[in-house]
Amino acid sequence: MARTQLVGTNGRIDFTLDGLTFRRTKSEAEARGVERLHDVRWAQIDGATVGSTSTGKPVVLVRVAAAPTDLAGRHDPHAVKLKRSMTDEATEFVALVNDEIATRRRWDEAAEA
Repeated sequence: MARTQLVGTNGRIDFTLDGLTFRRTKSEAEARGVERLHDVRWAQIDGATVGSTSTGKPVVLVRVAAAPTDLAGRHDPHAVKLKRSMTDEATEFVALVNDEIATRRRWDEAAEA
């Protein structure tokens, strides 16, 4: 079974029925300009990818439609840095997110037809 939660070094992402929930410490949330508990609905999410820091640590990057695209990784409210050993978990989580987005888009297209 795929992971529905990723705990990183600077936050946590939960996969929920309504979307993704980002949880951060007070200082991490303030640095990103968001609340400590930050929800993003599925309709707002364009996709997710796994990137890496300059030191080789994996980073889960969630692309949100209304979010600015010029934010650096440490200030991006939709990025969570993980431990170096969590590359496989990050890849599985991103695949789950992208599959959910694709499924919801197919449902929306079928409902419009």
